[in-house]
Amino acid sequence: MTPDPNILCFGAAHFDRTLQCTETFVPAASNPVRTLHRKPGGVSRNIAVHLRLLGNNVAMLGAVGDDGDGDQVSEALSTIGIDTGLLMKIDGMATAGYTALLDETGELALGMMNAEVYDLLTIDRLEPHLTDLQARPWWLVDANLPTESITWLAKNKGPTKLCAATVSPSKAARFKPVLGELDLLIANRAEARVLTGIEIKELAEAKVAVELLRGKGITDVVITLGAQGVVSSSSSGTAFWQPLPTRVKDVNGAGDALYSGFLSAYSKPDASFEAAMASGLAMASLTAETEGTTVWDLTLDAVKERASKAESKTL
Repeated sequence: MTPDPNILCFGAAHFDRTLQCTETFVPAASNPVRTLHRKPGGVSRNIAVHLRLLGNNVAMLGAVGDDGDGDQVSEALSTIGIDTGLLMKIDGMATAGYTALLDETGELALGMMNAEVYDLLTIDRLEPHLTDLQARPWWLVDANLPTESITWLAKNKGPTKLCAATVSPSKAARFKPVLGELDLLIANRAEARVLTGIEIKELAEAKVAVELLRGKGITDVVITLGAQGVVSSSSSGTAFWQPLPTRVKDVNGAGDALYSGFLSAYSKPDASFEAAMASGLAMASLTAETEGTTVWDLTLDAVKERASKAESKTL
């Protein structure tokens, strides 16, 4: 019998599409295009998939529409062993999706995100599953859930560890009411600014921001600074982590991969914060060397080898 999943991921699972104009882009007109790609996306989905590829027992709680995209999202997760019993199909709704239209030069001409179905992950839909939810020792919650639902989860988590994925600057604010209930927060500098009011340009500002967030009651805080590296704050202190040497192909999904690498290591018994940071940095690096958001040929040896190169210094 398959053991109960130890990490439950709440949030987005959908498809991202990228189209490009084959002629000069004309606003408010029909434009001929070619499809560049159609790939699975969603912060929670991205994290859940890498968690599963790293050998974890994983479940997904989200919402899809009663359409072909929803069926494909659910099937793709199930195929790799993710429990989709809490992935809700909402009648009369379309599965969420992001569509990017590039102009003839490759620059973004128009971006469209339909995320209405995630607004239906309401307390009324979550509450009947509370006993099941509380049985999972780790929750990864992305900010695509409504603020009210995030607040309700924080109040009802019990001993479960609540890990927040901020998604975007505009959605990061949904965690403001529950900062003191979070066990882990990983955010980029723009998302951290929404939560702290601090514009982060230098390491000194990142240090102030992570320590301010810890002061609000968050157990562990990580702020990613892109190519500059990562700043973390935990009970063992505040540190700066250099980015790992990486042959960059595609940085899309690297932030989600950092979260999955960190959480995969940190959720293990007797795990250290430092080892989790090294694992997270390794996953971000390996993902940036891969086309797309997922390292499908991932091996634990590759993560371990890359993680061994992680270095930090106390701030």
